[in-house]
Amino acid sequence: MSSEPVAPPLAPEPPTRGFIDTLARSEFIRLGIILFLTAMTNQQAVLLAVIWEHVGFSHANIGILLAIYGVPLVVMSFLSGAVANRIGLIATMKLGCALTTFGLASLYVTHDSFAGSLASRLIQGCGFALFHAPTMTYGTTRLTQARFIQLFGILSAMAPLPYAFAPVLAEAIFHTFGPSVFFLIGSLPGLIALPMLFTLRQVEKAGPEVGGMRALFKAGRIVLPMIAAVVYGGMFGFVAAYMAPVLIDRGMSIGVFFTSFTLSIFVVRLGLLSPLERVDRRLVVAGGAVILGAGMIMAAFAQSVPMAVLAGAVFGLGHSIGFPVLSAWICDGIPPERRATPLALFNATFFAAIYMIALPASVAIEAAGYVPVMIAIGASGFVLAVGMVLVWAKRFD
Repeated sequence: MSSEPVAPPLAPEPPTRGFIDTLARSEFIRLGIILFLTAMTNQQAVLLAVIWEHVGFSHANIGILLAIYGVPLVVMSFLSGAVANRIGLIATMKLGCALTTFGLASLYVTHDSFAGSLASRLIQGCGFALFHAPTMTYGTTRLTQARFIQLFGILSAMAPLPYAFAPVLAEAIFHTFGPSVFFLIGSLPGLIALPMLFTLRQVEKAGPEVGGMRALFKAGRIVLPMIAAVVYGGMFGFVAAYMAPVLIDRGMSIGVFFTSFTLSIFVVRLGLLSPLERVDRRLVVAGGAVILGAGMIMAAFAQSVPMAVLAGAVFGLGHSIGFPVLSAWICDGIPPERRATPLALFNATFFAAIYMIALPASVAIEAAGYVPVMIAIGASGFVLAVGMVLVWAKRFD
């Protein structure tokens, strides 16, 4: 008989692995549902251009109403950390969820008025900005470092998940019931989410002397993730603004790209992020940027449905790998109760890049067409990856 010791069987995974305690697991699940429901209400806005055209608004006015949402979204994302530090994370989440829901529901009354629609859009933008970053921050307070990226990635996937079916559902409701009922039905998910926020435990508020913007900007470690947030946000913003007309011009449904993109995000974060926990953040973000850029370039040349589906899946894979790691990177070394400000800065930067890419991209598209612009934007991912790898390699000098 062999004298070698036999390894004992592996113990089953403890129920709190990755969570601060047993209650935190159920809170995290509820938080994911809350995020999904609130995002579902927010994303009913995909049909607003159709509704405003239906009531007779000019294209210029529709463009203003669509773009104005980005102003409070960026500004209030930047300020949401300070608000959360002052009144608490959950109070800020409640306020944000209520404003997001009210902003959409109020269009029941205001959708046929330009001034009224403008006010509703400003309220909705403020609301989702106040809701999103504090929700992500609260999620980090429920987690330990074990499986952090995997679990945080699953939580962050709840926000874009409604894109897989919200456009189709919104269109069906609008054509069946008309615009007024559409706004009421679209607000229901947010109304369900709001009371669920009262079931979450409070967390310690950060004092005014900690987590401030000045301290963050002084710390050079945020420079790389902020640069990456601009590149990732720019590519995501281009897809959100221009992928639909690209596909329509090629005779394809917009769902062929966006459905595979969204499902790729969710599937990847369910199972593929765990192995990346121990890999250097710079290398993971570099890999995600390469895949993201490749997906953009594939989309530029996608002339068939299978190619568009594949491009969406690849683009989703890159976003799914990089975004949660960037969010975790900006929080490295910061206690959970102090993460509201860095995550607010990250979200504000990401959202700003999403909305700022539209104007220069439109000028470039008019001059050169879609394909060269998409190739150039995709190439930015490769440039970012090279920079990240070079910075990582310096550690060996």
